Amino acid sequence: MKRLLLIFPFSLCLAIPACKKVRGPANEKSVQQNNNLDSTVSMTASINGKPWHSDTAYGYFVDYSGNAGIRNLMITATQRINDTATTIKFNITNYTGPNTYTIDPPVNTAAYYAGNFRNFGITGTFVVASDTAYALRGTFTFTADTFTISSGVFDVALP
Repeated sequence: MKRLLLIFPFSLCLAIPACKKVRGPANEKSVQQNNNLDSTVSMTASINGKPWHSDTAYGYFVDYSGNAGIRNLMITATQRINDTATTIKFNITNYTGPNTYTIDPPVNTAAYYAGNFRNFGITGTFVVASDTAYALRGTFTFTADTFTISSGVFDVALP
């Protein structure tokens, strides 16, 4: 019984410091619109001559499981008007940083979704102009079936 009285306070002294909250990602800058340090999180383009502006835009990386350092960049932006969504998506294979990537399916792909109809990009370019600590910024243009997507500009949070 005396051992229990000695072991319990000793283990309590070890357990209390372990309850301290660790500083984490909450201390980092968030991605918000109109924040000078962060992305403005948007995508704009001209689709068959009509202006298009996203409501949401985001990017993310997909790492290859077997090859360290090789990853794809995926960017998705959506616009909603009267419960109808239009979306522009990009998949850049083996993303290496700021560069000009040619849309050449199935390697680098672009797609324009109008409602439930998917239109794959056949030709075009995707240019990453800057890859800062907070955002990816650049331009794009591509042709997808009967749609010409031109004067495209993206500004998404760094994945």
